[in-house]
Amino acid sequence: MKLAEVKSLIEDGKVEYIKLGVSDIDGVFRGKRVTAPFFLDGLEDGFAQSDVLFGWDIAENVLPNLKVSNINRGFGDFVMIPDLDTFALVPWEDKVASCVCDLRAEHGDPINVSPRYVLKSLLGRARDLGFSAMAASELEMRFFREDQVSLRSKDFGPDLTPINPGTNCYVISHATADDYLIGQIVRQMRTYGIEIEGYNREHGPGMYEINMHYSAALTAADHTMLFKNGIKEICHQKGFTPTFMAKWNADEDGSSGHSHISLWDVAGERNVFWDDDAEDHMSATMRYFLAGVLQKMPDFMALYAPTINSYKRYIEGTWTPLNTAWGMDNRTCAVRVINSGRKSIRLENRVPGADANFYLVFSAMLASGLYGIERQLELPARLEGNAYSQEKIEQALASGQMHPLARNLTAATDLFERSEVAREYLGADFVEHFTTTRRWEVQEYEKAVTNWERRRYLELI
Repeated sequence: MKLAEVKSLIEDGKVEYIKLGVSDIDGVFRGKRVTAPFFLDGLEDGFAQSDVLFGWDIAENVLPNLKVSNINRGFGDFVMIPDLDTFALVPWEDKVASCVCDLRAEHGDPINVSPRYVLKSLLGRARDLGFSAMAASELEMRFFREDQVSLRSKDFGPDLTPINPGTNCYVISHATADDYLIGQIVRQMRTYGIEIEGYNREHGPGMYEINMHYSAALTAADHTMLFKNGIKEICHQKGFTPTFMAKWNADEDGSSGHSHISLWDVAGERNVFWDDDAEDHMSATMRYFLAGVLQKMPDFMALYAPTINSYKRYIEGTWTPLNTAWGMDNRTCAVRVINSGRKSIRLENRVPGADANFYLVFSAMLASGLYGIERQLELPARLEGNAYSQEKIEQALASGQMHPLARNLTAATDLFERSEVAREYLGADFVEHFTTTRRWEVQEYEKAVTNWERRRYLELI
């Protein structure tokens, strides 16, 4: 909104509180609520926010030896600068609005490990090359008939009750049965300003896919964060719990976060991936971009799959890519080319899970794609047929036409840390910070003693 519109809403008594926040490293919307008068008074100078947001993990355990946020410096303040383009009324709360912020230090420098800053910097690099980026995410998720108390009483275990017990993928009647919750979520999101194209039951108890409409890449990332946060808020109000975990249960399918991207001219009038005369209408720009995405996918796997749990989703035969294959409208490949029209031609990256931070997913796709354009990389041959076929995989790997993806967070983090492309395009400070947080995540997991270990070893070892 424009400042005048925001002031009018506040002066008319339609907004009493504003939720100000940013994406943390894991994509969680964190910040604070401020009163409307305080919001107006603070717009010029911004709002103080403890820098601990980038100093702890997702469970709020403080990490040692971080440059940007450090307990030995006493956890000072960042300054949140509201981006009024993101100001929106929250339809599931009375007289409440939300606003996404950018971050700077108290002396004015941007916080260059902020995921939103990383994406904005890459969009600036794209503009310098004559491009703007459009993007969208489509997320799978699970819904449970649990609240925050019952989750803990069941110790987050496998006996959680799904909103709908059957698999029932694409079954209209079962989606209708859940309309009192899922339908309300979709309606509220549209009122919130997040355009939803549609939704459907997916292959698992309580599992849904909800697809957001494409928009400018920064808006798409903002919307994905607000969408995940909003679903949690609506469900909490009604006594339900959603999860965007990549794999909540070993016996059920994982939740993907398929990510779509295309490049347009700076004016946003022409999709530069389309060429009337080219094979499959894929322009040279698109081929270079796709070649970069594929070549650097192993480098950026830690951004596509950022948690220990992420890698439980990458299992043979489970609709999840395990290598860098690409194909035309082929859902078994890591990247699916969709070339159904001049405006709709795009890449669908099927590697990320729903647990990813989509500021960083879009950043990884942009960074690797722009790298491909700037170096005019040659696109490897596409894969025809089933990308899970062991014979096809072995042939493509042997010929260098595709590469395997990391199967655990340690291996993915090692590749990311060593990546010169990541350092050039995302910034050395971000690479160092993100690497430290992922190594911490692995360390925390390695200390844990799980039910699997007790079941396997307690009696017999």
